[in-house]
Amino acid sequence: MTTARAGRPERRSLLKWGGGTLLGSWLLSGCDLLSTDPSDKKRSGPKGAASGSDVKEAPALAAQVQQGKLPPLAQRLPKKPAVVKPLEQLGNYGGTIRMATTVQSGAHFLIIAREGLVEWAPGSTDVVPGLAESWDIGEGGKVYTFHLREGAKWSDGHPFTADDLVFFYESILSNKELTPVFPTWLIINGKPGVISKVDDHTVRFSFDGPHGLLLRQMAFRGAFQGSLLTPKHYLSQFHVDHAPKAELDKEVKAAGLKSWVDLFAAKASAGDNPDRPAMGPWKLTHQITASDPRFVAERNPYYWKVDTRGRQLPYVDTITQAKLSPETIALQAIGGDLDIQFETLNVRDLPVLADSAKKNGFRLLRWASDAPWIAMYMNQSDKDPVLRGLMQSLDFRAGLSHALNREEMNKILYAGAGGTRQPCAVPQDDYYIKGSGNRFTTYDVAKANAYLDKAGLDKQDGKGFRLRPDGKPLELSITTFTFEYGGTADASDAYEIVKANWQKVGVRTNFQSVNGPLWSERATSNLLDIPGYTVAGLLWDVDPVWYVPTSRASYWAPAYGEWYETGGKSGMEPPPQYRRLQQLYDRMASEVDEQARLAIGRQILEAHDENVWMIGTVTAPFAPVVVSADLVNVLSDAVLSYRLQFMATSAMEQMAYKNPDDH
Repeated sequence: MTTARAGRPERRSLLKWGGGTLLGSWLLSGCDLLSTDPSDKKRSGPKGAASGSDVKEAPALAAQVQQGKLPPLAQRLPKKPAVVKPLEQLGNYGGTIRMATTVQSGAHFLIIAREGLVEWAPGSTDVVPGLAESWDIGEGGKVYTFHLREGAKWSDGHPFTADDLVFFYESILSNKELTPVFPTWLIINGKPGVISKVDDHTVRFSFDGPHGLLLRQMAFRGAFQGSLLTPKHYLSQFHVDHAPKAELDKEVKAAGLKSWVDLFAAKASAGDNPDRPAMGPWKLTHQITASDPRFVAERNPYYWKVDTRGRQLPYVDTITQAKLSPETIALQAIGGDLDIQFETLNVRDLPVLADSAKKNGFRLLRWASDAPWIAMYMNQSDKDPVLRGLMQSLDFRAGLSHALNREEMNKILYAGAGGTRQPCAVPQDDYYIKGSGNRFTTYDVAKANAYLDKAGLDKQDGKGFRLRPDGKPLELSITTFTFEYGGTADASDAYEIVKANWQKVGVRTNFQSVNGPLWSERATSNLLDIPGYTVAGLLWDVDPVWYVPTSRASYWAPAYGEWYETGGKSGMEPPPQYRRLQQLYDRMASEVDEQARLAIGRQILEAHDENVWMIGTVTAPFAPVVVSADLVNVLSDAVLSYRLQFMATSAMEQMAYKNPDDH
């Protein structure tokens, strides 16, 4: 692993080092300034067998075929491989793509190695064939029949068939110990869907009613780290319904675990278990260790995609992701020691990134962000009845929003280049409503005070801080964690400004930053008054928690989301205005007519535009992405989105180095 070079400025000093004016110039400049391509950097040129468009497979795999360790390529590919047209040019085989993360889990790493029956088209939200070469929709959207690629194989060479999908349904989804709550994305009319085998290469998904979002859900959740694809031949040996109990008990004891459920979960994790077969372009081969804090994934010799000349993908041999601090990640990106990087890169890094691009051999791209907000989730299901009443008051939320000096915040955080919309989807989203998200965004202290008085907060203590309707001191608590996503500024800086602004209108405010797992546990347990986080704005229809309380992870109403998710068995029953959102989403998920579905979805966004259940501060102008100057077939313009699997939206399997031997 390459370490940060000496003599670089510390990350916290980057803004100071570049100067606020310099930062502003980079933010407000045209794309040319930030799309730096150091074409004059000396390279040794393509070498060896890795180059040449007539080579049909990676040289390392060809060598294994000659040694008798692998079958010939024709026997490793399906009868009809998926054909990928490279974005720019046919690629050379070889090289390693280096990335970095702050996350301990390899599951985060393998987001990029998507594998599903269907998937997103590059740079798009269109659904295209994946391991299913085609599908049929019958009975008005109640039945989906997928035709699998005959001859497709897992990374260990075992055939991939309908049995693997039925195993996922019968032994995982339908097992209450492994799946206590059936996934809502596979539920229609309150009833779980059924996955059944037609023949070895045909599988059927059946629902109680029409499922209008299934293909989009499968491109997101079904392809997310291959969650829908489970290798029955490998995992059945760790499942209580398939393995002898005595042998399973021995395995559990040897692993130091408590039950077969823990063992199965550990073995099933493609991001944590290097032994688990995979279907993606790369397979995890190394987990983080004390001596080597990197995730490593190497090419899958049985990968089922080829380029337009029938050459097996992926082009790149290996992907690595080092676990580093945000400061070290920025320094390595600046030094050209990372080949693709977006995570934790921040606007304050831009002056030095732009200045270093040419000499250190990388391009700096400006992708749009699908989550540009630093926002406050006003918990509508707050455990404190008095606070819950305030949170549900539009006057209260309007007053707090008008109290925010977003213009000042924009200058401090983004040199004036950010935006000031409330969270109501991003312009690239299919459901976006032009002109939405502007309610209560003007800075007006007089209006703020008037709205807060109207909300029943017209009494103050001796220090000028407002009292609750029950006479107790009003105290709001914003809780966040370190999340630098999609180019957002440091959230702590934003929330400190929020705290100061709110206290100017007599609202005593506390702010704290905790670690991510603790934040998530408390937010989903309905223990936070105001969770502070970003808000997704693209493809929320397949991840509705942001705008509809469908899960505990609906941070602005987690108890109502829990009620929905558990079918009313736990959580709080939502009042009518929140229940309406859930009902609208149920209609939306069942609607097979696209225009009708869009109309229903926009009703949900209109409700957010009117009610401002999440208060936005300022939005990031773009998401900076660092890419090696030698790496080709990378989209220059795209949306950075978790739901599009981040860099996978640029189809990483077809990315390639012009000079692979240099990497």
